[in-house]
Amino acid sequence: MDELLRLKTSIEAAQNIGILTKINANDDAIGTTLALFFALKNANKKVGFAGQEIPEKISELLRGKEQKKFHISFKDDVSEVYYEKKENGIDLYLTPKNNNVSGETFSCKIISSIDSLDVNSNYDILITIGIDNFEDVETACSDDLDQLYNCDIINIDTNLGNQNYGEINIIEDSQSLSQQMSCIIKYLGKNYLNKEVSSFLLYSLMSSNKNVLNKKNIPTIKWLLNQNGDLNFLASEPQKTRLLEIVLKNIQFNEESGTYISTLFEKNLLDNSASSKDLAYVVEKIKLFFKIPSFLLLWESRTSPLSVKGIVYSDKKPLIQKIMQNYKGITKGNGAIFATELSSIIEAKEKVLSCLNK
Repeated sequence: MDELLRLKTSIEAAQNIGILTKINANDDAIGTTLALFFALKNANKKVGFAGQEIPEKISELLRGKEQKKFHISFKDDVSEVYYEKKENGIDLYLTPKNNNVSGETFSCKIISSIDSLDVNSNYDILITIGIDNFEDVETACSDDLDQLYNCDIINIDTNLGNQNYGEINIIEDSQSLSQQMSCIIKYLGKNYLNKEVSSFLLYSLMSSNKNVLNKKNIPTIKWLLNQNGDLNFLASEPQKTRLLEIVLKNIQFNEESGTYISTLFEKNLLDNSASSKDLAYVVEKIKLFFKIPSFLLLWESRTSPLSVKGIVYSDKKPLIQKIMQNYKGITKGNGAIFATELSSIIEAKEKVLSCLNK
């Protein structure tokens, strides 16, 4: 049976699922682990962390990201429950059947997803993320080895030296853990996908050097963005990151010239309180992370009259030369910035591509 099908069958049959990654896991493994955690929760699975300790980075990433809730507990029968909305809040009322109520019967506390990240020692299956050696699994779970030895293990890793210690082993060295998990969650179905899942996968995809030059990378990121994934979920520069998100959503590949091309409308800049200066950040991120050989960005410049400008970089010098032969601009290294003197971004895109494809 195909490993992905076996994985899906195993997860669907399980009620209690443990997740384990290295205590010093990198950002790719951390983001992948959190994406899996929220995916399983979204599918109504009981899920927690196996092992003696939860990586501190997981708690850090969740802190402040999850909305807190009030948990009210009353350990007796009630005859009535109702609430009253007020201008600045709400009052909850419980009427107990038994008049002999003590303070021990009632409790109220604030909870969040961090509170649910307890160590789980009662799992039907254990999913390990980025752990190639079973001895590391045993060390992490040394407090409850009987539980470990009596459960099925799903082993997900990128190291071909992995010991394949699981009943199910998904080992792929050409992809990052986050790329693998994106494929897995897409295969599991929509019940396992929500905003948190997509956003943590985007976080880890953008953190992993293993995705460089992977042809699945850009399509996967575009798919996650279309599934309500948010690059700003954990961003330190939300204004610039939002522009990067729009550029990635709009990116297309022109096969004839071998160039990736994307566009930004004036409205995109205005809505994000951004300027053309912020585009340097976008282009630098795409250049350094994706290692795309040739990339072209066109945007509507806030000039009067409106005009379309462009930034291009390429390892192919003839491509830059074609741009400079047809448009006014300046070059620097393997890049150039230029003006088209056209007001329509659609028309400018057609003209520039026609120039590149000659």
